[in-house]
Amino acid sequence: MDRRIPLYLQIKNVLLDRIDSGELLPGERIDSERELAFKYGVNRQTIRSAINVLIEDGILVKIPKKGTYVAKHKQRSASWGTFENIHEKRGFTEFLKAQGFNIGSKVLIAEKIESTRSISLHLNINVGDTVFCLERIRYSDGEPFSLEIAYIPYKYVEGIEDYDFSKVSLYDFMDTRGHRPIRFKRSLILMNPSERIEKLLESQGQPVYSFQYIGYDNDGNVSEYAQSYMRSDKGTYRFRI
Repeated sequence: MDRRIPLYLQIKNVLLDRIDSGELLPGERIDSERELAFKYGVNRQTIRSAINVLIEDGILVKIPKKGTYVAKHKQRSASWGTFENIHEKRGFTEFLKAQGFNIGSKVLIAEKIESTRSISLHLNINVGDTVFCLERIRYSDGEPFSLEIAYIPYKYVEGIEDYDFSKVSLYDFMDTRGHRPIRFKRSLILMNPSERIEKLLESQGQPVYSFQYIGYDNDGNVSEYAQSYMRSDKGTYRFRI
């Protein structure tokens, strides 16, 4: 255990990991406070505090005279892991499909453009260089989930305009060219969407998560600069403290 972090939060994270990994399933009863205290070598108050945090977060639910259960969600939201996990190597589609989501895409823009100053700075290329811009709406079980805008140096993906990325995985294609992003730098803010984003996502005035990604290929080249806007009611992002 890490002595810098309160013990009950460490226990909370252990339980959360068991839930996220599928070891504890929605609707499943967790061990009693006494059993958990024995298992992890802590007192029952520590266990109770950890469980209470997870109940407040909607992860667990306590049923009087029956016990504590992993919450069942009628509308499951995607868990994007922990913010400090910058080495996540899966693309958006792979990540969500691994969690059991039925993902669809609608391509809005797929064309070659000249790199602007801002795009050039992010991609480490010259202003005016050709980049491929791919803008897509992502759907989860038929509902708009996120809007993604990716910029890729065209020199790494020549011929990309011949593919339909409502059906083909962008990262699978980039892998065939040897420039699949495998390491990322990313940032996240919560923001009010523009009128266009709100309309595309049907977010009805709710804030959205705004992600910015810089992707690096196996040789350390910047192979992607992407912005993603995700409905805040469709996903969760957990911070470990």
